[in-house]
Amino acid sequence: MLSRYPKQMERYSPHLSLAHAYWKNHLRPGDTAIDATCGNGHDMLVLAQILLEDPSSLLIGLDIQSAALANTSSLLERSIPASHMARVLLQRHSHADLAQIPLPNPVRLIVYNLGYLPGADKKITTQTETTLSSLKIAASLLAQDGALSITCYPGHEEGAREETAILDWAKQLAPNRWQICHHCWINRKASPTFFWIRSIDETHESSSMKDGKERKVF
Repeated sequence: MLSRYPKQMERYSPHLSLAHAYWKNHLRPGDTAIDATCGNGHDMLVLAQILLEDPSSLLIGLDIQSAALANTSSLLERSIPASHMARVLLQRHSHADLAQIPLPNPVRLIVYNLGYLPGADKKITTQTETTLSSLKIAASLLAQDGALSITCYPGHEEGAREETAILDWAKQLAPNRWQICHHCWINRKASPTFFWIRSIDETHESSSMKDGKERKVF
């Protein structure tokens, strides 16, 4: 069973449960995934438990704050085997620096959990301009059937700007190239929202249609 966020946090954070369900359904043994905003490492731990049983998988975590990387490393070292930890790469980078990361394989999932580092200075938060720049780079790095997972926090000013800008950007993506869902909880004002943006593997989709099979998207 996957180790998840604390039960109380899950109860009030359905966006996290939904994101984790998408990841578990999407990722396959041997995949490469990136957490572009690894924070305190909880999402990295979920990704590690999904991926790292396979020796050819790779998990990369980025954060601009050294405290975030230290917290992530500590959590992973306490929670997963050393052999799995060997397939984790943590680097101090902004999410806007994705293009600088050496990638041995195409990436099947890039995760963004936007906003500020929990328990740290709330004035240090992801910014709309760099987030959009990162997403555009991320979209170009994905495998043919790769996906972007984006959690937004419109409850604070910059988070609201980010969500609006991401929604505007996502609406412009070609529908024959991308499948896009935007999940929101309409009875909770300014609650977190979740985007799932999946690249369509046209070769696989065409093959599935010829075989008369429907591909499970989620």
